[in-house]
Amino acid sequence: MDNTIVSYEANSSSSEEYDDSSDEDLNSQLLSNNIGIQYKNFNIPNDFMNKEKSNEYESIRNKYFTPEISKIRLLIDSKNIDHTLDHSTSNYTIHFDGENVKNKTNGYGILNNVIGFKLIKAMIHNSFYNVNNNNKNIIFQMRGSSEVSISLTPGNYTFTELGNHLINTLNSHSNLSGFSIKIDNKSLTYEIKNTSDFRIKWYSSKGYAYRLFGFLNIDDTEYSTSHKSNNIVQQNIHFVDLVIPEIPYIACKKNNTDKNIIERIPLNQERGSLISYSTDINLDNYFYPIIIDKLTIQLYEDTSDTLYDCQNNDNAFEFELTILNKNV
Repeated sequence: MDNTIVSYEANSSSSEEYDDSSDEDLNSQLLSNNIGIQYKNFNIPNDFMNKEKSNEYESIRNKYFTPEISKIRLLIDSKNIDHTLDHSTSNYTIHFDGENVKNKTNGYGILNNVIGFKLIKAMIHNSFYNVNNNNKNIIFQMRGSSEVSISLTPGNYTFTELGNHLINTLNSHSNLSGFSIKIDNKSLTYEIKNTSDFRIKWYSSKGYAYRLFGFLNIDDTEYSTSHKSNNIVQQNIHFVDLVIPEIPYIACKKNNTDKNIIERIPLNQERGSLISYSTDINLDNYFYPIIIDKLTIQLYEDTSDTLYDCQNNDNAFEFELTILNKNV
């Protein structure tokens, strides 16, 4: 700011002695209420008195104090649900507000104008069992006899132990006998045998026991005294799909089951271990503003349209939500 001191002198000259040029100089000077102080360029548009640019101030204010959108982090975990005889950590709901709900709501509150949602981090147990309620059932049929459904005992088995457990289960059934098995530890395949003709109905068994023993997911059409694995056995679950029904499908991964899949989480650690999964490649995918007052966590297994059997081991998730800071 340029302050110029102008001396004040009484003009005693007559009108005839008045100089036009000096009149022009005096008119070019603006005197404030403070006698003798001149302010030049004080009233510049869009500037504050301290000469800070108003557009710079507005930019900083909007960026840090009144942004159009904001992002928050949300923690959800299965330890927050009340235990019942039939509760499942693969399918549970966390409410953010309300009475008579089956979880603590402290620190949550209803979320308004949510326009974005993505997974930041997940912690999931890789089930210790390779035989569970989703793959324990197998249907056998002897020639000329009715179908017989057997159930393996859920648990953790080695390759050899599982083959022997299958034969013991078959021969202990009241309508079955004479079964044996050839266990090939080199090729990781099984050959199931009997002195009489039989067939195995893997597809009708409604599960994925076929993977445990290396067979195709089809019902045998031919009776035979021997049935050998078509492929190498698969005795691990490869991944689980995280499904959250409250999130619009537009923000989910398109898939053949039409489920609201937020992320596919690989189970790439040994059975019984805790999987820690995080991603930094989830792109922003906005949707029309919604209100979220709860989230339902559903974990589905990799092969069948079935909830993950984790024997109720706990899990936890961190999400990032984008909030629109205005009403629409």
